[in-house]
Amino acid sequence: MTRSVIVVGGGISGLTAALRLRADAEVTVLEGAPVIGGKLRTGTLAGVPVDEGAESLMALRPEAVHLAEDVGLGDDLCDPAPAPTTLWSHGALRPLPPGHVMGIPTDPDALAGTGLLSDEAAARLRLDETLPAEPQTDDMSVAEYLGGRLGQEAVDRLVEPLLGGVYAGRPDRLSLRAVLPRVAAVAERGEPLLAALREMRTQPGAAAPRAESPK
Repeated sequence: MTRSVIVVGGGISGLTAALRLRADAEVTVLEGAPVIGGKLRTGTLAGVPVDEGAESLMALRPEAVHLAEDVGLGDDLCDPAPAPTTLWSHGALRPLPPGHVMGIPTDPDALAGTGLLSDEAAARLRLDETLPAEPQTDDMSVAEYLGGRLGQEAVDRLVEPLLGGVYAGRPDRLSLRAVLPRVAAVAERGEPLLAALREMRTQPGAAAPRAESPK
C-alpha cells in the first residue's frame, strides 16, 4: 500500500520534507499563503528584484548546498561578492579579522587595534591554548562551551552577533552540535579549540566555499 502523508506548511522546511518523503509516499503539501516558499521569496524594489528573506546560505553546513543540487539548482549557485564581516560595536562598524569561524577568532593577535574586545578579554582568548581540554561526550550550548574556552566577552561580542543573525537564537539556547558541528567535533576530541580551527583552515578544500543562493 502507498502511504499518504500531509505536510503542513510550504516553506523551505515543509518543501524539503515533502521532497524526502515522496520517494515512498504520496505527499500533499498544505499552505495557507497564496504562494509557497515561506520566508524564502523575492520582491521588487525600484524595479530591481530583491530577496525579502534569506539571500544566501552558509556552505560550511553542506545540507543546503546538497538540497539545491538535488532539485537541479546546483549549477545556479554562485559565490557571493567578497566583503568583510563587520560588527557595529562602540558606535562604529568594526571588521572581524580574517580567519574567524562564525566569529571565533583563530588568531587572537589579529584582534589588536580592532576595538572589538577589551584587553582583558583578548588575553582571556589566549588561555585556550593552555587550558585543559577533556573530551565532551554530551551536547551543550554554544555559550557553555565557548564561554569556558574563550571567555564570556568573546561569546557576547563576537560569536553571538553572527549566530543570532543566522539562527535567530541566543548562544545559551543553541546546541553546539546543531549549529557549530566542526567546533563540536573539536570538543568531542578534547583538543584546544583555536589551534584545531587553524589546522582545519589550512587543510585542502578548507577555503570558504560558494555560499550564495540562486536568484
